[in-house]
Amino acid sequence: MNRKIQIDSRWQQLFVLAVLATGCERITAPDVPPTHELRKDGSVVLKGGSAAFVKVETVQAATLPHSRTLVAHVAFDERRLAQIGPPVSGRVAAVDVVTGDKVKKGDILLTIHSPDIASVQAQVAEARSARILAGHTLKRTASLVRDGAASQAELQQAEAALQQAEEEEHRATLSLSAVGGGDGSADYHLRSPIDGVVVDRQVAVGREVNVGQDQPLLSIADLSKVWVIADLYEQDLGLVKPDAPATVFTPSLPGQQFPGKIVYVGDLVDSTTRAIRTRIEIDNPNNILRPGMFAQAVVETKTVNAVDVPVSALLARRDEFFVFVQSPDGSYHQQKVKLGEQQGEHVTLIDGVKPGDKLVTQGAILLDAEANEAL
Repeated sequence: MNRKIQIDSRWQQLFVLAVLATGCERITAPDVPPTHELRKDGSVVLKGGSAAFVKVETVQAATLPHSRTLVAHVAFDERRLAQIGPPVSGRVAAVDVVTGDKVKKGDILLTIHSPDIASVQAQVAEARSARILAGHTLKRTASLVRDGAASQAELQQAEAALQQAEEEEHRATLSLSAVGGGDGSADYHLRSPIDGVVVDRQVAVGREVNVGQDQPLLSIADLSKVWVIADLYEQDLGLVKPDAPATVFTPSLPGQQFPGKIVYVGDLVDSTTRAIRTRIEIDNPNNILRPGMFAQAVVETKTVNAVDVPVSALLARRDEFFVFVQSPDGSYHQQKVKLGEQQGEHVTLIDGVKPGDKLVTQGAILLDAEANEAL
């Protein structure tokens, strides 16, 4: 008996707090003490006068726009950007390009005079001499074997020595080719790995450079295609999917639009902006779009069974939102939902509730207290 009195007293106190907190319409508490039943699954059944504490409304479908406009900016296509560092250490002897120059794959960008190349050239010369000497030794040993002055074992040793010398020469030659000293010079000619435009230059004649340095010497970009990075907010995540068509506009090019599609929706939410990085790939005729430009991306959204509900129906728990839905048997159960846009005292739900459901729009906080006690 004491337990029932304590629960009923707390129910009435929670009701008063809920009304004050939500700013909802005043609901007159009944004279009959509230009664309720807590089920094992967390649902709540109200009996008698308790039902007056809760208001239920039938959910109506919401009309959503067929597109979203996202804040964006133009960026390099990372697959078409080459940041080039020095493959050898040495001193820059010549720089053949400046920022803005168009280059073809294989064009010489700069020349590095490198002691490393001279060292490898010396290794090649030494390996070549060793190979020639091993060849002469094999011929002499073969002649001695024919004359009976040497054994077959000595001949086999000479053959093995020649084979090893040839392999050493081959390795040294490959190393020399890798550092670009095959022409006999100690200069390395750094060539462009792609067709594109020089978009950054951080090198000058006379500068000492080292293999493995952090700063690239030159950056080459192919701007025939670019990325548009757009901010997609959490509430729109369920509306936008990869391969969705998109149209890009920039304030600097009024009247022009660039078609593309979403190819990637990020996996992380920025902790400051609460936005998700979304990538759109577009063609860039005549390189008219420049990385760094501000842009807007109009993205087509998919059709969802969205509903419009009062904000008072929502319950927040950490980063998740819930509502209470009335079941056909009259009980109430909590349902996780995804939020869309909020307009005034109403919010769009894009998942978790469908048109025609009976939703608790007042008194949800009271039901939540009893449901959590049941759990």
